[in-house]
Amino acid sequence: MNSLAEELWDEWIVHPAEDPLQAEAECAGLLSGLAPGHGRDPLQIGTSRLWAVRRLFRLWRRTSWTERWSLADALAVPQDMKGRVRIRLPDDLPAMLESYGAELLEAASPTTLHWSWLRGFWGGCGGLYVPRSGYYLVLRVSSPPAAAILKGLLPRTRIVWQKRLLHGTHEMILRDQQKIVTFLSKLGLTGISLRMEDMAIMRSMRDRANRIRNCDTANIKRTLKVAEEQTALALEIRDAGLIERLPPALRQLVEARLGNPEASLAELGEGLSPPITKSTVKYRWQRLSGYAETLTASQDGIEAEGKEKGTLGGVEGETENVRS
Repeated sequence: MNSLAEELWDEWIVHPAEDPLQAEAECAGLLSGLAPGHGRDPLQIGTSRLWAVRRLFRLWRRTSWTERWSLADALAVPQDMKGRVRIRLPDDLPAMLESYGAELLEAASPTTLHWSWLRGFWGGCGGLYVPRSGYYLVLRVSSPPAAAILKGLLPRTRIVWQKRLLHGTHEMILRDQQKIVTFLSKLGLTGISLRMEDMAIMRSMRDRANRIRNCDTANIKRTLKVAEEQTALALEIRDAGLIERLPPALRQLVEARLGNPEASLAELGEGLSPPITKSTVKYRWQRLSGYAETLTASQDGIEAEGKEKGTLGGVEGETENVRS
């Protein structure tokens, strides 16, 4: 299966471009989005996106500009079709591109030509990234005139963009999945928009499943820890011979735990006769802990008293022997 980026550019390349006015708008945006070449010469631009050049050729043939400028003569394509394609613009074309952008900014609200220009601009300098979590869409432009046009058009899309200047490059960023989907659908890229929504649903389901699994794992660990602590206490009570001295309800609970050392509190309560709730089992174990401590202390006191009496009896006997 192709990656999301590959599907995005495949859809962008084949987007319909029959209307000459929209084709001109997209060409203007595409040329404006390409990076200046060596020395920041405004007449020299270039790109390593060969698919963008193919799209530009396809659009150019449908515009009225084809009679005025020859795009083929302006291109310098590497012989191996790899690397960077250079385009040497005619002297008056950069000024025309700026004038075209200024006309778009004069409109009160976005039109199809605005979105056509942005679709072309996106092809020249846009990027979509889908890391393990979140989404990242960015438009990077190093030409100040093009950046000015872009910053004037984007607020009219009613989408809030983040802006930053990084190493002389202007970046417009979207990180919200819904905003990215809205922007791409406005560009006419509905297929990739639907694919992103499907991915968001799958991510949400996967994250929910992970949370449930982690929660279940934590619950199991907590249940086993509580059962282990209660079993240890039940064994101490049994080994100390204190089970028969417990109240009937607590004695029944200790015997149930000894018979079910790995059961949860709810399972332990359901196995009693009559059954009791989980909260009742928890409350009785708290009582049992304190009760066992009391019985243990009482038994230790009795044993200590017996030892003391035995010691005193032995001393008195020895004293009588000495006297006699």
